[in-house]
Amino acid sequence: MKYFRNLELKYLSIKFLVIFILSSICISFICYIEGEKLNKIYIKQNIIIAGNILSKNPDLEDEVIKGITSKNQENYNLGKEILSKYSYDKLTLKENPSILNFFYKFTIIIMLVIILFLIMAIIFAIKGYIKFYKKIEEFTIVAEEVVEGNFNLIKEEYDEGELYIFSNKFNLMINRLNNSVKKLKEEKLFLKNIISDISHQLKTPLASLIMFNDLMKNKDMSLEDKNYFLNLSEEQLKRMEWLIISLLKLSRLEAKVIKFDIKSNPIYITIMKSISPIKEKAREKNISINLKLDEKIRFNHDLNWTAEALTNIIKNSIEHTKNGGYINIKIYETPLAIFISIEDNGEGIPKNLIPKIFKRFYKGENSTNPTSIGIGLSLSKRIIESQNGSINVESEIKKGTKFNITFLKTVI
Repeated sequence: MKYFRNLELKYLSIKFLVIFILSSICISFICYIEGEKLNKIYIKQNIIIAGNILSKNPDLEDEVIKGITSKNQENYNLGKEILSKYSYDKLTLKENPSILNFFYKFTIIIMLVIILFLIMAIIFAIKGYIKFYKKIEEFTIVAEEVVEGNFNLIKEEYDEGELYIFSNKFNLMINRLNNSVKKLKEEKLFLKNIISDISHQLKTPLASLIMFNDLMKNKDMSLEDKNYFLNLSEEQLKRMEWLIISLLKLSRLEAKVIKFDIKSNPIYITIMKSISPIKEKAREKNISINLKLDEKIRFNHDLNWTAEALTNIIKNSIEHTKNGGYINIKIYETPLAIFISIEDNGEGIPKNLIPKIFKRFYKGENSTNPTSIGIGLSLSKRIIESQNGSINVESEIKKGTKFNITFLKTVI
C-alpha cells in the first residue's frame, strides 16, 4: 500500500499498534487479577455465612455445604424470597462495601493503565511530529537561502519514506537551479567578453576607415592618392569582415550551438579542401606543401569544419615561414586514432609562448602582420576539440613548428 511506503507513518502506525497490544494485554492481565480478588471476596462471604450457620447448628454441615455449592433454581428462588423481605436483593453498590471497594480499585487501575499508554502514544506522536516539522523547517530555510542565491543542499539522509524521497528530489532541484544559474552567469560573461572583444578589435580598423575617409574629403587630393586610400579602406573592410565572421563562428562553437555533420569522410578530401584557399599565398612565398598520407584513410568527422581548422593552421605556418620554405603534412592511423601532423621550417615559437598561441586574439610578441587578428588558431582548437580531438604544439626557435592533431576513432 502507498500509505506504508511512507516510512514515518509506517513507524508511527507500528508504534501505536504495539501500544494498543501492550495496553490490551495489561488490561486483560489486570482484569484477571482483579477477578481473582472478586472471587476471593465471594468465597469469603460464603465462608462467613457457613460459619455463622454451623456455629449454631453443627448438624446442618452437609446441608449448608450442599446449599453453597448447589445451583438448584428452587433453592435460589427460596433464598431470594426470604432475603427480599430484608431488601437484600435491592442493595446498591454503595451499600456493598466489599464490591464498592473492588470497583474503585479496579476503575483506578484501568484508568492509570489507559493514561500511561495514552501518554506513551502522545510522546511517540509528538516525537514523530517534531522530526517531521524539523525537516519541513529545514526545507523552508534552504528554500529561503536558494531565493537569496545560496545553493546549499539539505544533508543527505539515506532512508526510506516520502519525506526522504522529497528531500532527495529537493536536492536534485537545487542542483539543477544552481547549474542553470551558473550557466546563465557563464553565458552572460561570455556575451560580455564577446562584445568587448568585438568592440576592441573593431576600434583600429574603424579608426583607420574614418581617417582614410577624412583624407579623401580633400578635393585637392590626386586620383592616385585616392585610389591608394581606397585600397587601404578595402583591406580594412576585409579585415573587419573576416574578424566578424571568425568571432561569430568562435562564439557559436563556444556556446555549443553548432551541430557538426559527423560522418565517415576520406581525410584526403578534407586536406585538399583545407589547402585550396591558401595555395596562392604559399605560391607567392615559394613555400612547398608536401603531403604524405594514405588516400584510403577515412574517419568520422565534419568535412567542412575540419577543413577550416586545418586551413587556419596551415595559413599560420605559411605566415611564419620564410620564402622558399616548406610545410610537411603527414597523416597516419592506428586502430584507435587518426594522427595529423603539420610541420614547417619557419621561425619557431619560444617555449614560454607556446601555451598562449591558442588564446583568442594572441598574435605573437614579434608579429608584424597588420592583417593578422590572432583568432585562427583559437578557432581551429575549438573545432578540433568539439569533435573529440586534441591538438598540441612542438616548436624550436629558427628550426620550425609542428602541430600534432589526434582524432579518436572511438570515444572512450
